[in-house]
Amino acid sequence: MRTKGSVKRQRGILLLVAVMLLTGCARSDALWGVVDKLCVVNYQQKRDPAPCRQVYMAQGKERGFSVIQNPRYPYHFILVPTAPLAGIESAQLLAPGQTDYFGYAWTMRNFLKSQFTAPVPDDMLGMALNSAYGRSQNQLHIHLTCLREDVRRQLLAERPYISAQWRPLPDKLLKHTYYARRVIQPTAMGIYPIPLIAQQFHLTPSDLSYYGVALIPTTFDGQAGFIILTTRKDLDPGNRASVESLLDKRCELLTGQATSGVSASS
Repeated sequence: MRTKGSVKRQRGILLLVAVMLLTGCARSDALWGVVDKLCVVNYQQKRDPAPCRQVYMAQGKERGFSVIQNPRYPYHFILVPTAPLAGIESAQLLAPGQTDYFGYAWTMRNFLKSQFTAPVPDDMLGMALNSAYGRSQNQLHIHLTCLREDVRRQLLAERPYISAQWRPLPDKLLKHTYYARRVIQPTAMGIYPIPLIAQQFHLTPSDLSYYGVALIPTTFDGQAGFIILTTRKDLDPGNRASVESLLDKRCELLTGQATSGVSASS
């Protein structure tokens, strides 16, 4: 027997599917339309974030965010700010005191674990933000879902070579060059990977549009931490810095289901 909560979530998912079909996946403002015109409005008027799973605006809309569950892949969650931000190249992301979107995105793993209804090791998961050239939606959004199994294996093998200094990974990751550094702390809150990348590579907001960034939880000598990964468009042939390709929306690591490989970027 379905609970009222499950029926409500199902209606929300159906509404989200309908909206995406009506707006069309090719429209670069489709995601923003769902968040701004539906989720935020419903939350403000009814305290119901549908079709989103969550809307958080305790400090106002300009510093808030929403959480969307992918209607096609139940273990794939997306954080979308409730303020209009184009993407990684948004200058606001480099401003002091900016909302810690990656820190909040890490809390989405609780939705995933609730959906899976069994323990999920943190190091099976990852977060990703695509470059301006490796995305289809022009509203900042951070993906959280499972890592690809081959990506997880490679990162575990190369973990000893990842230090507190930025260095290229010893081997290409999915045929692309990635720079990596480690951060040893138990939570993603306070890491702010985008300013770290900008500082290291001396990037302006416009320069950042060529970069994608991923945050991968792991352990270093028994201490909880994260690997920050970044790559640049055209650093290798065919590289669009679509770091979402490191993730597996089907969550084969959890479900054992066959995956068709890299999914479309958004």
